[in-house]
Amino acid sequence: MQIIFNPRKIESYRNFLKVKQLPAWSMRGRLATFPDIYASRLGIAVNHTSVASYDPEPWLFDYQAAITRTAIERQKFAVFADCGLGKTLIMLSYAAYVRQRIGKRRILIITPPLVVRQIEEEARRFYGDSLPIEVVKANGLAQWISSDGEKIGITNYEALKKDTPQGKLGALILDESSILKSHYGNYAGICLKLGEGLEWKLCCTGTPAPNDRIEYANHACFLDRFPTVNSFLAKYFVNRGQTGERWELKPHALRPFYRSLSDWCIFLTDPSVYGWQDNCSTIPPINVHIEEVPLTAEQRAWVQREHGTLVAIRTGGITQRSAFGQVSKGYWKGQEFDTNKYQFIADLVNSWRDEESTLCWCLYDNEQQRCQDALGGDSMTGKTPWKQREEMIQRFKLGESRVLTSKSRILGFGLNLQAATRQVFSGLQDSYEAYYQCVKRSNRIGSTKPLNVHIPVTELEEPMVENVLRKAKRVEHDTKEQEQLFKELSQ
Repeated sequence: MQIIFNPRKIESYRNFLKVKQLPAWSMRGRLATFPDIYASRLGIAVNHTSVASYDPEPWLFDYQAAITRTAIERQKFAVFADCGLGKTLIMLSYAAYVRQRIGKRRILIITPPLVVRQIEEEARRFYGDSLPIEVVKANGLAQWISSDGEKIGITNYEALKKDTPQGKLGALILDESSILKSHYGNYAGICLKLGEGLEWKLCCTGTPAPNDRIEYANHACFLDRFPTVNSFLAKYFVNRGQTGERWELKPHALRPFYRSLSDWCIFLTDPSVYGWQDNCSTIPPINVHIEEVPLTAEQRAWVQREHGTLVAIRTGGITQRSAFGQVSKGYWKGQEFDTNKYQFIADLVNSWRDEESTLCWCLYDNEQQRCQDALGGDSMTGKTPWKQREEMIQRFKLGESRVLTSKSRILGFGLNLQAATRQVFSGLQDSYEAYYQCVKRSNRIGSTKPLNVHIPVTELEEPMVENVLRKAKRVEHDTKEQEQLFKELSQ
């Protein structure tokens, strides 16, 4: 929406003041530009997308149907929803409706590589032949986008190239859209360019950390709510420099910030907070077990040699915690140590292997190899070909393989791995997000059994584990507070 101000008319000046109060706007001379959705605040009539013809699919939960309806009404929308709340069905319902609105243009869904098959299976399971989705390979993506015909395609982020054309796209849907956080990264930049000027855009990802301002900013840019990340940050935040809370909300900016967000996104961890049915209380609990692994004499000698004490010191930063973690796993700077960890993990997993499936999470290549040697089963590394990765996942889901070992950056995002009722962390890093994403692969709506998470640690690793679990409690508290604020201040 654009309007031109006449400085000689008082009504025009009043509108100028109203525009300055909008969550998003820009000025060039006397020309003001702002999203159509704010037109009513200035008393300007605008034709919004009619959702009268949207008929929610019967398998959607009430919150999924309501969110999809809002996304259709806004046309460009982001869904920040906790892992396991069914964002895939929201995407598919949105795509099914948009297909009827864009004529013979194309809809492209972009998702992480290992999730492509999962979304295709969900579409087939719920829609059958009524919503055909074509898997588009990297070498055929440019041609597919540029071809005529009404089609829905799905591809992975790694298929995107700098010269990928927009072609005949009518809508773009980003799954796990937190990839936009890498504002100047390769895939993020391509997605921003690919979505320029499109009327229909949907982002779906997990809930950002309460202090993650950049993720909101990048989504606001992709959805055309702000021209740049910096303009978003400058409107609501003060830069405090390199601190834990670098971007701090300006005084009195809380309400305008959440009102702005509510125009183009929703933050959801518990549907009942918004008055929808409580679908989360049926999700089985997560039980965390900290397992104590004794140090070997060789590891104890290293502690004494490096730190002058027989007992691991609990002070120190990330570098020291990382060194302690590596020594616990049996190596450090080219040295190898005797360690009890892998035999301990093997004994743990073997105690339930016949009845339950296990995901084993590692940090390092040699650690993963030693876990694989001790546990057997399948092991997915960065060098595993994509076809083999898909086969491993299918075997694990079907129960043909009881143990799957990998890293969070390879297997920890987007996948539904409810087949696992046990998870074992050979080691943790300081990232709470990586830990949480891994855990939520197996604890989602639809899960029927509790998830038991086992963290076998030596005393050297205890500070790292305590740090992650402390972050978990803080994030859980802050997230609930943010969701309540979002609900109250977006009314």
